[in-house]
Amino acid sequence: MSSVDNERSDDAPPQPPVTDHQRELAAQAMSEFEMGQYVNCSKTMSQLADARPTDVKVILNRSVALFYQSQCKAVDEFRHNIQTVFTMARISPDLSEKSNLDDADYAVVYYNKAVILYHEKQHRAALSILEKLFKYIEPIDEALAQKVMLLLTELYLSVHQPFDAWRMILNIEKFLSGKSQSSQGDKDKNDSNNAGAQEALKAKLNLYKVRCNLMSKQMKNKKEYKALQGNSPPVVYVKAYYEYLKGNLKKAAKMLGNPPSSHLSPSTGECLAVLYHNNQALINMCLKKPNFGICQIRDALKFNEKIMRDAVPNDKARPPLQLSYVSQHYVLLYNLGVLQLHSQRPSLAFDCFVECVQVYHRNPRLWLRLAECCIMFHRENNDVDREHRHKLEVIQASVGSGFHHKLILGQGVQKDRKVSASGGVFPTLNLGFASFCLKNAFALLPVDSLDVKSPPPDEQAESGPPPTDPVLVSAEPGNPLRETEAANLRCSILAASAYVALCENEYCKALAHAVNLLRQPNLTAAQRYLGHMYKGEALVTLDRIADAIDELNPEKVTDISTSLPEANNDQEKELDGLAENRTSLVKWSPDSVTVAKGLMQYNLAVAYAMRTDYDKSLRALTESSEKVGSPIPVQMFYLKLYLDLKQGNKKAAINVINEHFGYISRS
Repeated sequence: MSSVDNERSDDAPPQPPVTDHQRELAAQAMSEFEMGQYVNCSKTMSQLADARPTDVKVILNRSVALFYQSQCKAVDEFRHNIQTVFTMARISPDLSEKSNLDDADYAVVYYNKAVILYHEKQHRAALSILEKLFKYIEPIDEALAQKVMLLLTELYLSVHQPFDAWRMILNIEKFLSGKSQSSQGDKDKNDSNNAGAQEALKAKLNLYKVRCNLMSKQMKNKKEYKALQGNSPPVVYVKAYYEYLKGNLKKAAKMLGNPPSSHLSPSTGECLAVLYHNNQALINMCLKKPNFGICQIRDALKFNEKIMRDAVPNDKARPPLQLSYVSQHYVLLYNLGVLQLHSQRPSLAFDCFVECVQVYHRNPRLWLRLAECCIMFHRENNDVDREHRHKLEVIQASVGSGFHHKLILGQGVQKDRKVSASGGVFPTLNLGFASFCLKNAFALLPVDSLDVKSPPPDEQAESGPPPTDPVLVSAEPGNPLRETEAANLRCSILAASAYVALCENEYCKALAHAVNLLRQPNLTAAQRYLGHMYKGEALVTLDRIADAIDELNPEKVTDISTSLPEANNDQEKELDGLAENRTSLVKWSPDSVTVAKGLMQYNLAVAYAMRTDYDKSLRALTESSEKVGSPIPVQMFYLKLYLDLKQGNKKAAINVINEHFGYISRS
């Protein structure tokens, strides 16, 4: 609500003078509105609107009163009334043209529209309006200016722009300090109330600061964290999240306390039960209890469905604006997909991620997770080659008897490989769609710094200093990725792309991905090992045997750890400190350098065999089988039989068959 006066802007229609009676009605309506008597306020404003039918401020205030009278349910009517005010005042609805913001009351119209968009989860649209409105913040009323800046801070956090939110917090603090200096000497009986409001606002700003630090993963700024006071749910959950990022998982779970009630907050539209079970599920995932986490996420989904039924008891009734978009369905579904993936259920995880794509399609990590579902469905892990069922397929059958007794060898582990149709744009669990997902994930990352040519020193001086804010990559529903995290994600995408390309018989692409992977500066030892393996395999299939032999040198394998390399700057060291507090959530295979060398030596044996250097191939295969240990992967049996037969060593081949497949050879 705003006061009624006789001021107007140059483009607004002329208004008759305000009479004393009209001023009394306006004051009465304001008093009734502040006391929550919205029915009486609407009647008073209707009388005032009859006297001043073309006054846009009266129309706006009457619309606000009617909206509150409807318990914030008549959203369409309120939106229509705001549009009417824009038309009557001859101002642009989106501030795209010169608007009459010299009159502070017109700023209220834009603020009201932004509030509607905020509650309807149209954060970008609301942000666009308020960012333009902020340029005209000086002539706006102090109370409204403060509300605009607070809403801007909330919007920046909603769209995961913590550095912009931090700057807005600093603007609010400057605004408050200037306001306190100008009001010195004007003390009255309301000083205690004003002081309490100021303290509450400072506590809110401090909570905003902590949220900005956690979102940007700046954990060194502990001053704001220590200043958090009280046991309100926002403070408790922020503290728990702080401990979660530090790796103190059990402490974070303890801070969340007992399960809260499942009721829906009528003012904020939040349900603590949904937040609680979602947070506990993520903590259990990091504690390597994904199945327990799945149960908790499903509980969160049940509570989410319950609050939706509570907010909308029937199809005809419309909920209040603040309760219209309270569902956390897609956030929970995304987390459920991650948990299903960690529990080795790629098909169920895939269904969750596919549904989330329609909302979070700009998240590169989501596209990688979809590809990982396809890869896991194609091949669960490397230990499947050691399973007995594959060993039974080495010799499929025996025919004849005596001198005519023959054995029929299997077609190898690749006999069931099916190259998917080109494109792979339809969401199905195959490697073709995995390739499509990996392309999307790579395209959503920022340009690789290795591909950017730095300008000459003269041009650098002319262009000025680089921006101070770190590069952030959108990864909703999670926090944005910092530059280091985006680089780590790029390595994972390239490694998966090289593997998928090899499985799809696209060896030139696999080679390009492997080469690109190996040039990345922040590779883990495990990723570097995979890069050399994939590059060597691609070179073998492209008949570049000499290059492949150099690439597959097992002596190069000295480390296969999954820990990130040492950081170069303070920000990266801070992120590495967070990563060091957690062990790997997925068991890495091979689990030792010896086994890793043995697997690479097997590929080296294949390269020698392709070059018809059978003696070297046999020696490499023998050393490889000793390092890999038992049970031996089934590929080694195929290669051993192939080498013995190519060298005419029939006796050695028979010994292998009698030792490992005697139950078939004797039948």
